[in-house]
Amino acid sequence: MARTDRAGRIGWIDAARAAGAVAIVLLHVLVSTNLAADLSLVRRIAYAIVGIVGCRWAVPAFFMVSGALMLDPACNMDWHKALLHVRRMLLVIATFGTAFALMEEVWTRVRGGMEIGPSLVLIVVRDVLTMRTWDHLWFVYAMAGVYLLVPAMRWVGRRFGERGHMVLTLLLFVGVLVVPTLMGGATVAGLLSAFVWNVGAGCACFCVGAYLTRWRISPAWAAVGIGSAIVMVLVSVTGIGAGEGDRGFVFLQGSCFACAYAVFVLLLLRRLVGEDPLRMDGVPNALARDSFGIYLIHPLFIHLGLILVDPVALVPVLYESVFAGLALLASVFTTRLLRRVPLLGSLL
Repeated sequence: MARTDRAGRIGWIDAARAAGAVAIVLLHVLVSTNLAADLSLVRRIAYAIVGIVGCRWAVPAFFMVSGALMLDPACNMDWHKALLHVRRMLLVIATFGTAFALMEEVWTRVRGGMEIGPSLVLIVVRDVLTMRTWDHLWFVYAMAGVYLLVPAMRWVGRRFGERGHMVLTLLLFVGVLVVPTLMGGATVAGLLSAFVWNVGAGCACFCVGAYLTRWRISPAWAAVGIGSAIVMVLVSVTGIGAGEGDRGFVFLQGSCFACAYAVFVLLLLRRLVGEDPLRMDGVPNALARDSFGIYLIHPLFIHLGLILVDPVALVPVLYESVFAGLALLASVFTTRLLRRVPLLGSLL
């Protein structure tokens, strides 16, 4: 999620960041609860529908809004600046990734009655280097790769013009999003590593994001967006009903349907919010400013919450709403607290 100075803030982009942060927290409450508890079929289907319609647009949108900013010809994004963004992601991995990997390894050993010794340090380092820290950090690893490729994507536009950028966008969209989605994720399992696929999907969304300032919401885009949401819901729900799982390939970050749905949501936000910066003292502006920190930190509070409460014993809807709200508030508070810590503050 690229950052800009206050003078360069764009209202609909900050609104997307704020709404996306809320959506991600709610999504991970639903996903984590589904994994931790034995839920009824109806509740699992409800989680799938709410997750897809209300939340799954957020990650592709995070890539897209960064692409809209960093692939703008008016943006001065050379190799030096790109490497500064890469360095930021690597420092996030080295700090937060290490902390989360350490928590995971210690918790696993405590629960299993295993000894905690000096060798744990090497195991944690291995986990971070092999991307086996907490799952949500895949986004940070992917962003490091995408940032590294931003100058190359900009070069294509400069060297071959609008047509060249369009060809690049179509090749990435079809090759990295459409084909794997239609193959049910088989391309990822058989030909590409998850990291390579995530970077490719991020680059595809970056290139698509470059068009968001030129496209307008229209009946055609509404049909594409709503149609994509319907496809994702139907495929996922039928998979759950058949006992085959939620068929995540249809709605995860590498899905062409999730990408198309995200474009629809962003164009709608652009129409509703406009270009003018959000109010300085408003909640959306505050959430936009804290969005990256919220993304990094919120799983900690979700994990803690699921250790302390039994989701099955609580009232559905009320439980998910309160849990997501508390995790969001705790993440905002922690983000602002960590900004006071040397080094960490510059990362958030």
